[in-house]
Amino acid sequence: MGKDTFSGAILAWIKSKNAFLKIQAGTGDNLLKEDIREGYVDYCLWSTFKPECIDIDGELDMECLDSGMVLFRENCDLKMALQNCYEQAFGEVFEENDVMVLVEDG
Repeated sequence: MGKDTFSGAILAWIKSKNAFLKIQAGTGDNLLKEDIREGYVDYCLWSTFKPECIDIDGELDMECLDSGMVLFRENCDLKMALQNCYEQAFGEVFEENDVMVLVEDG
């Protein structure tokens, strides 16, 4: 994982939760004036999804479990986005061995 500013999206499989974690870099539209006054300069949006059923019918229905936004007081990089979103989504300390990044866009 690089140190460059994160500007794309990540799709990761969280092994211990049997769930996907999707992270998207913020565009700035969701930073409120209050957030900026408090020193926040960047954010990520995250969602967790779980396959409802893996079957042979050609469809993969997904159930959205939860979603949220993580604010940052410095520009966010890929590693920071993944760690903070993981911790907020699952309420646990980030465990790198628990995460398999499937897609990294941007």
